[in-house]
Amino acid sequence: MKSKLKQTALSALALCVLAIGLTSATLKPADSGYDYLKQRLEATKAFTIEVFNAMPEADYNFKPNEEQRTFGAQAYHIAYSIDYFRRAFENKGQAAWSPGDENAKSKAELIKWAGEQFDAMHKLILASESSDAATAQVISYLDHNAHHRGQMVSYLRVKGIKPPAYR
Repeated sequence: MKSKLKQTALSALALCVLAIGLTSATLKPADSGYDYLKQRLEATKAFTIEVFNAMPEADYNFKPNEEQRTFGAQAYHIAYSIDYFRRAFENKGQAAWSPGDENAKSKAELIKWAGEQFDAMHKLILASESSDAATAQVISYLDHNAHHRGQMVSYLRVKGIKPPAYR
């Protein structure tokens, strides 16, 4: 059973690597800017908001153990960090980190706030000239979002809720 699971995991990993390689080969940036990222940015926003929506509001205070954030605090952290990354992107990597109470907003408030933060960040990225430093910031922003969204998907699974399909 373990070897079959291992084989399945390795096959899935190989397919992911192949898909990333093929996608990377077809994503050729324009002469300047980040227009080639528009679909990825839209998918990131949509998928993250779907994950926020998947958890019932009554369970936004759920956390798998005492050492982790609540589901709502994870959502807050994502939305606040988008604002942070946007400010850092605008100010050559410099921005203050002062998130406040991560459990202060309702589900509806978090979804609205996150949508606004995604829109502002994506507008800034798409209007920017490409550079190595800017690309590093964009990658860091997307990685950070994916990391915390992945944690939220785990919370959904622990609660027996089927998470939205990855896109």
